[in-house]
Amino acid sequence: MGKTFDLISKKVVLDTEGSWIYIGTLVDVDVQYYYLSEADAFDTSEVNMTKHEYLLKVRKDGLVINRKKMVIPRNKVVAITALEDIVEK
Repeated sequence: MGKTFDLISKKVVLDTEGSWIYIGTLVDVDVQYYYLSEADAFDTSEVNMTKHEYLLKVRKDGLVINRKKMVIPRNKVVAITALEDIVEK
């Protein structure tokens, strides 16, 4: 887990291999799960934009929270990034 603990209490992006992306405040992490609060679960296949375009929109307009708490299996996540580290292309 290492550096992941540096992200506790920060807004993070959990990226998956599929079309789903999760954004929220990382409150905890263990061997099996990431725990988010005040989060957004978003399926980019439902809109005409890429994950990166959606993240730029969130950075600009703010996070639209649709979950108070969320538990995401670590084996579904391919990357975790602080939302503030998302940059324009």
